[in-house]
Amino acid sequence: MGYVAIKGGEEAIKHSLSFYRSELKKDSLRFAIDKIISEGSLYTKKLAKIAIKKSAGDLLNAAFFIRAHRSSCQRIGIASAINIEDLRLCRRISSAFKDIQGGQILGASNDYEVKLILDKKEKKSSLKGFSKESIYLKSALHPLREENLVKALPYEQTAWDITRAYPQNPYPRSAVLQVMSRGEGGSMLGFAYTTMQGYGDVHPTIADLRLGIGEVKFKHPFIDKEVKIGEIEVTACESAGSFNKMENGEVKLTTGFGFCFGFNETKAISMSILDLSLYNKAFSIGDKSIASDFEMIMHHLDGIESQGFTNHFKLPHYVTFQADLQVFARAKAHTQKDNA
Repeated sequence: MGYVAIKGGEEAIKHSLSFYRSELKKDSLRFAIDKIISEGSLYTKKLAKIAIKKSAGDLLNAAFFIRAHRSSCQRIGIASAINIEDLRLCRRISSAFKDIQGGQILGASNDYEVKLILDKKEKKSSLKGFSKESIYLKSALHPLREENLVKALPYEQTAWDITRAYPQNPYPRSAVLQVMSRGEGGSMLGFAYTTMQGYGDVHPTIADLRLGIGEVKFKHPFIDKEVKIGEIEVTACESAGSFNKMENGEVKLTTGFGFCFGFNETKAISMSILDLSLYNKAFSIGDKSIASDFEMIMHHLDGIESQGFTNHFKLPHYVTFQADLQVFARAKAHTQKDNA
């Protein structure tokens, strides 16, 4: 089954494509940069551009540069948590609900065009401004949460920090989300896809996918008040699974959550699917599926770690291989002696 261009809302789609191309004119590398800052786990678009050049366009290697630089940076404290409902929206869509507060905001996207390399000339679109009220919207799941219909997982008072200490099983959810948030996008997509093709039973709908700008706030060390120190672009996704019966007998809607630096829609969606699969056994076929295995997810999503281990095979392994040859030669000689 192939993905086809969406029909309907043609005027909005034209504006969306026009907006997308105007954004690319400002920075043709923007999505490559967003991928790198997410996987490198450091929000620095300036250094991401330099990393792309240093790695000759190898994005995984570029993320390695960013992660390495991150390890040399001094930590001065912990910023306040960002509420996704406080994001200044650039794009916000829902496939689970047709009519939502604020409507479907397509933003800058080429989701709605046929993927052929054609040089199209398009008329310029007049883009309307938004009021403050129209770009700060609650999640599309908010009405269901008010009715207590959405399954809620236990809240962690203090989030785990995987950069300081890697947890042991059972893994805190904050640690699991951190691993996925900075995981390699392709790996995450592959694991998420297994849940749809034979190794799981997940077919979620996107309840709320939003791309926006969040304020980074920090408690000032001198005045002891929370102050804004900057802004970051992020992607957040809430996937809706199915209504399942809980242990207490209540029927709740299962959901998954994805969040990462930059505008990375596919990654955030994949993350939300994995989150949905990990914490809801009903979506596993048999005892356990690949995407519902915490050990598998926690230890196989980091692209930089995977790349490092894979590429270390290029280093000299003469002793190891020669030892194997000697063992084989002796075993062969021993077998021939026994058969003589």
